[in-house]
Amino acid sequence: MIEITREIIGASDFELGQQRSAPLRYDITWPAEGEAAGVVLVISGFGDDTSSEYSRKLRAHIAETTGMGAVSVRYHAFEARPNNGGKVVVDPREQIYLLGLAMVHGIKVDMSESALVLADAVGKVDTRSRVRAIIETGSGEAQNFGVIQALDHLCVIGDLIANAPPFDVRRIVALGTSHGGYIAHLMAKFAPSTLAAIIDNSSYAQPPMNYLGIGDESEFTLKAGSAVMDASVRSAWTVSDRQARNFYGRDQDLIRDARYPPHLAAARAAAGDAGTQYFMVNATVDSISPPAMKRRQHAALVEAGFDAHLEIIGPEGIDGQLFKTLTHGLGCSLKGLFDRHIGQVRSRAVDPDVMRGSVVVYDGVDLAYRFSHVAEPPHVVAEVAELYPTRAA
Repeated sequence: MIEITREIIGASDFELGQQRSAPLRYDITWPAEGEAAGVVLVISGFGDDTSSEYSRKLRAHIAETTGMGAVSVRYHAFEARPNNGGKVVVDPREQIYLLGLAMVHGIKVDMSESALVLADAVGKVDTRSRVRAIIETGSGEAQNFGVIQALDHLCVIGDLIANAPPFDVRRIVALGTSHGGYIAHLMAKFAPSTLAAIIDNSSYAQPPMNYLGIGDESEFTLKAGSAVMDASVRSAWTVSDRQARNFYGRDQDLIRDARYPPHLAAARAAAGDAGTQYFMVNATVDSISPPAMKRRQHAALVEAGFDAHLEIIGPEGIDGQLFKTLTHGLGCSLKGLFDRHIGQVRSRAVDPDVMRGSVVVYDGVDLAYRFSHVAEPPHVVAEVAELYPTRAA
C-alpha cells in the first residue's frame, strides 16, 4: 500500500467572506499496484474517529479488502475537541462567577487562580456548579458547520481525479458516523453526480442548534476536576442581528438541511442517472439524531426517487460486534458497517460533477446557493446571491 499526506487549496468561507489561513490536508491510503477500484472517503465526526490511527487502520482495511483507495480529510474546523487539538477557553466572567461561589461556600482560593482550578475547588462542595467554556479549534477557524466541510471533501475528490493514480471515478463512496455522515449527505447535495453511495451511521438530518453555538444548550460536557463544563465550539454565526453578514437565518438553515424535500428533488433531477445510494443506520434512542427525524429523511429520499435504506436499531440489534450500545453512534464498528454494505454499492452511470462541469443551484427563501464544479483547483466554487435583489430607485 501507498500512504501519503497531501496539501491542497481548500474551500473558502463564501458565506462569510473569509479566506483559509492554511492549506487543506488529507491522508491517502492507496493500493500499491494497478487501477484502484474506486475511492472511499472516511469522514470523521466529533468522536473517537478523529484519531489519526483509527482512520489509518480503517483506510488500510478498505484498501486491502476492496482494492479501493481511501482518504481522510482534515476539513475546516476539524480540531474541534480537546482530545484532537481543540483548546478550552473560559470566559473571564465565568472566573468571577466561580470566585463568588467560593466566597459563598467559604472556600479559600487565590484570586489569580485559573477558572479550571477554581471550578475544581468549588465542584468539591457544590456539585451543581457548572462552567461555560468555548473550544477554539486547533486551526483557529470558527465553526461554519457542514457547508465548508463538505466542499473541502469535494475539493479533495477533484484533486484525486486530477493527480492520483488511476481509479474508478464512478465508484466513490462516503463513510461516516454522526457529523461525518452528515457531511457526506451535504456532499451528495452539492455534487449530485459524484458519490456512488453513502454509508451513514447515525447522522443528523438537520444541524443541531447547539452545535452551531446558538441557544442556551451546550454542545457537549467536559469534566474539570470535580466540576462540569458546558462546552461549545466557537461559532461563526449569530442570531441577534438580522442585518449582520453572519446572521444564521432560514436560508442558511435550509442549505444545511439534508432532508428538505425541494432540495432533494433538485438534487435528484441534477444527478444525470439514478443518483446516490443511501445506506443508513440509527438507534431507537438517540437525542442527537432522533429516529423520527431519520425516518422522515429516509421517506423524503425515497419520495425524491433515490435508492435509500434505513435500519433503526433497537435492543435486539445490539450484538456486541457491529452494534455495541443503544446510544448515539451505536458504538458501531465502521469497518463492519463498510463490509456489510460495500457489496451492495452500484457504480454511477455518469462521471463526477467535476468532470462534467456541473452547476447546481438551490433556492431558499431570500437567497440562492450556487455550486459550480470546475477542472481547476479548488475544483468547486460556491456562491450565494439574492433571489430578489433590490432595484435602485
